[in-house]
Amino acid sequence: MIDPIDDLLAAPLSEPSDEGFSARVMGQIHKQRQRDATLSRLVIALAALPLLFLLPIPKLSAEFSHLLPAIAATGPLSIAAALLLLTLSLETLIRQH
Repeated sequence: MIDPIDDLLAAPLSEPSDEGFSARVMGQIHKQRQRDATLSRLVIALAALPLLFLLPIPKLSAEFSHLLPAIAATGPLSIAAALLLLTLSLETLIRQH
């Protein structure tokens, strides 16, 4: 004997109505992520702003103009810098697509 309740439980249920709920939630998630990214950039910029006034930039630029050719002349450091730049470029390219 098959119980009518067994028939009801065995029957597949219809798909629930979404009524745009998923799209609204995904939109809110996207907005929140954008807000978080903007806030992170703003915090970094505000943290770096005092450095512009505290660092002796003319003295540093004079030092870098003497140091950078010497650093670029060393093979391992040049290769490491090139690989670092390539990695950052590739990461940026992947993020954009």
